[in-house]
Amino acid sequence: MVFSKFNIQVIVRILGIGLTMFGGTYSYFETDFVVSPIGFGVLTIAQLAALFWYINRTRQDLLKFFKSFDSRDFAKNYHEQYWDGTADELKQAFNSVLKTFRQLTLEREEQYQYLQLVNEHVSTGILSFAEDGKIDLFNSSAQQLLGIPVLQRFEQIKNHDQSLYQQLNEIKLGQNILLKLSNSSSKVTARCRQFELLDRSFKLISLQDISAELEEQELDAWQKLIRVLTHEIMNSVTPVVSLTTAIKTMLQNEEGELRDLALEDEELSDIFKSVTAIEKRGQGLMDFVKAYRDYTKPPVPEIQKVNVFSLLNDSLQLSKPYLKEIKVELNSLIPEDEFINVDEKLISQVLINILKNAGEALSGQEDPTIAIQYEKTDSRCVISIKDNGPGIPEEELNEIFVPFFTTKKQGSGIGLSLSKQIMKAHGGNILVDSSPDNHTIFKLELPITSH
Repeated sequence: MVFSKFNIQVIVRILGIGLTMFGGTYSYFETDFVVSPIGFGVLTIAQLAALFWYINRTRQDLLKFFKSFDSRDFAKNYHEQYWDGTADELKQAFNSVLKTFRQLTLEREEQYQYLQLVNEHVSTGILSFAEDGKIDLFNSSAQQLLGIPVLQRFEQIKNHDQSLYQQLNEIKLGQNILLKLSNSSSKVTARCRQFELLDRSFKLISLQDISAELEEQELDAWQKLIRVLTHEIMNSVTPVVSLTTAIKTMLQNEEGELRDLALEDEELSDIFKSVTAIEKRGQGLMDFVKAYRDYTKPPVPEIQKVNVFSLLNDSLQLSKPYLKEIKVELNSLIPEDEFINVDEKLISQVLINILKNAGEALSGQEDPTIAIQYEKTDSRCVISIKDNGPGIPEEELNEIFVPFFTTKKQGSGIGLSLSKQIMKAHGGNILVDSSPDNHTIFKLELPITSH
C-alpha cells in the first residue's frame, strides 16, 4: 500500500506518546516516586518532538516537490530508501511523477523543434503576432517574401514599407488580398486568420508567392489570344493575296508586261468580283481591328440603384428578336421592390448577349426553353440564365471567355469576353456550367454593395 511506511511510523509514534503519557499519569497518582512522572513527561515531550520532526520533514519534501513544478525543474531525484534499507514509497512516487514530466517536457520540446523545422522549410510565409503587436512567429519564407530580415513587433513593418504595413493591418479575417510590394516585383497574396491561445488572441497571416502561377496563366492567355488573332488575320489575308495574284495575272502578258487594257466582259467581271471580295475581306479585317480596339478599353461602370425586375424585363424585351420561338420562364418570386447597385446599361448588355447566345444555341431544338432566376444572400446576388440546348462541348468550355474566340461564322468573339470584363468591373464574376445534350447555365454574380 502506498505510504504504508509513513502510516506505520506515525502510528508507532502516536502509540508511544500514548503509552508514555499513561505511564506518567499512573506513576504520578499510584506511586510515591517523583522521578518517574518527570521521566515519563520528558520521554513524552521527546516523542512529540520526534513526531513533529518526522511530519515536518515529510512536509518539506512535499513542498520541495511542488516547488519543482512551479519552477519547472524536473531534473531532481529523491533517495528512495530509508536508513534501514526499506523502500520510501513517497520518494518513489515523487521520482515516478518527475520522470513522467521529464518525458512530457522532452516530447513537447521535440514537437516544438519539429514544428520550427517545418516552418522554416515551407514555401508559405507565416507571420503571427499577438494583440499587443509582439511577433510570435516570422519564418524565413515570410522574411524573403516581404524583404524584411528581422521583425520583433508588427509596427516595425512601417520602418521598411509604410504601404505594406497599412495593407497587412487593414486585411480582414478570411480575406485574401494581393499585396503591393515597393521593394519587390513578386506577386504575393496574404490571407488572415485569428485564434485564441491561453486566453490570448493572435493573428496569423499566411503569405504565398503566386508569380509563377500568374506568369503561366499570362503566357497561356497570350498564346490563346495570338492563336485567335493569327487565325482571324490568316482568314482575311489568304484570300486577299490569292485574289490580287489572280488580278495581276489577268493584267500581265506572258512576258510580265502590262497587257492592253481592252478587256473582255468576262475578264472585267472577274476583276470586279475579285476587287469586291478583297474589299469585303479588308472591311472584315478593319471590323476585327476595331473590335480589338474597343475590347482593350475596359468599361467603367456608372453605379446607380436599379430595380431587378425592371432590368430583367427590359433586357428580355430587347432580346425578343433573338428569341422568336423560344419559351422564356422568368421566376415569378422575384420581388418587384428588389434593387441592386449596378450600371444598368452594362449589365443589360451582358444579359442580352447571353440571351442572344442561348437563342442561337436553341435554334432547331424541340421545346426550346430559357429559365431566368434571381437569388440573393447576405454578401451577393446571382442572376441565372439556363437553357435546355445541346450544351457547350468540353473542349470549347475553357475557351469561350478568350477574346475573339468564336465558333460562329459571323461572330466577333468578344461578346462573352467583354461580358466577363463588365462583371469584373462591378466586382463580380460570370460563371458557366454546361452539360452536353442537356443544358447550359450562365450565372452572373454581383456583390451586395452599399452605394
